[in-house]
Amino acid sequence: MSYDFNDMRLEDIPEPKAEPGWVVCRTRVLELSVTEVAEFQGVPISSHEALKAMFAQKKPLPLFGHEFCAEVVEVGAGVTNVKLGDRVFYHRGVPCGSCKYCQAGMQQYCRSVLNVGEDTPGCLAEYFPVPARMIAAVPKEVSDFEAAALQPLVSIVGAVNGVGIEMGDTVAVIGLGPMGLDSLQVARCAGAGRVIAIARRDPVLQLAKSLGADVLVNITEQDPVEAVMEATGGLGCDVVFDCAGGATGQGHAGTDAFHQGLQMLRPEGRIIEIGHFPGGTQVTFAPIEKKGLRIIGRRPPTPKMIRYAIDLVASKRVQIEPTIKHTLHGLDQVPKAFEMLANKSVYGVINPPQVVVWQ
Repeated sequence: MSYDFNDMRLEDIPEPKAEPGWVVCRTRVLELSVTEVAEFQGVPISSHEALKAMFAQKKPLPLFGHEFCAEVVEVGAGVTNVKLGDRVFYHRGVPCGSCKYCQAGMQQYCRSVLNVGEDTPGCLAEYFPVPARMIAAVPKEVSDFEAAALQPLVSIVGAVNGVGIEMGDTVAVIGLGPMGLDSLQVARCAGAGRVIAIARRDPVLQLAKSLGADVLVNITEQDPVEAVMEATGGLGCDVVFDCAGGATGQGHAGTDAFHQGLQMLRPEGRIIEIGHFPGGTQVTFAPIEKKGLRIIGRRPPTPKMIRYAIDLVASKRVQIEPTIKHTLHGLDQVPKAFEMLANKSVYGVINPPQVVVWQ
C-alpha cells in the first residue's frame, strides 16, 4: 500500500471479491514501469498532480502495478471475455462510455478511462480485482515472463501504427530500453528496410543487433546525427522513435535525444516520443518548421492491435525474454525492483526487473 510519495508498505488486507463485470486475479509475475518509478518518486511528470490530489484525499492507496501476468481465480457476473484459469495481462483502460468519443464509436480515444494501478487496485499484491474489459488472455505459447511485458508492447504496436512506417523506410531508434527494443522489432515487422539502433551501452547494442538492428551507434563514440547521416548517404532517416527522453534525474536524456532526432530526419520525416517528458517541457520549433517534420502523438491501441501484439510474441516474431536480465522472487522484493529500475545503468537493467509472486 502507498502512503505517500516514496512511502510504500507491505500489509495484510482482506482478499477481494469479484463484483459484476470484474474478476479477481492471482499475480504470477509482475514488473514495474519506468513511469511508475517516476510517479512513486514524485517526479513532476504529467500524472504527478493527479497522484498528489489522490494522496491528499485518501491514504493508503493500492497504487501502481499494471504490467503483469496473472491467473483468473474468480469471475463476476456478466464476464464473457475471460474464464477461470486463464492467464491474463492488462492491455488498456476501460472507456467511460459516455464522452463524445465513446458516443461516436471511438472508444479508443476516450480521455476518461479507468486505469489499473490508479483507478483500480494494481498487481502489487497476491490477489487483486480488475474490470474484465481491461484484460486479455494469452495462449500457452506466451510465457508468464513474456505476458508480464506485453502491455508496453501493445503501446508500441499502437505507436508504430500511428507513425505510419512504409515499406523500405529507414528507422532510427534512440534508446534501447524495453520500449526501444520493442520499437525496433515491431518496426521490422511493419516493413522497415533498415533500423539504426542508438544507445550508450555496448551490451544493449549487441542485443539490438541480435533482434534485427542493421546499424549500431554508440553515442559515447559517435555523434548520433552524423552517424545517421552517414548511414543514409546524407539524406536522413524516414522515422525516429525517441525512446530515451524523460526526466534527467532518472538517467534519461531530457529533450536532447528528441532534438537529435529532429536533426537526423529527412524533410517531411516523422518522429514519435515514446518516453514521458516532464510537464512544461519545451522543444525547439525551427527544425520542425524548416524541414516540414511531423511529430506523431501516441495512438491508443485497438482490439485488433492488441491481438496482433499477442500474436507477435506467440509466433516469436518479437522476442521479449532476451531482454529480461533480472528476476526476483516474492512481493517483499518490490522495493528492490523499484531501486533497480531507478538505477538501470548501475544494475545493468534492460527490461524492468520481474518479480515472481506465484507459479
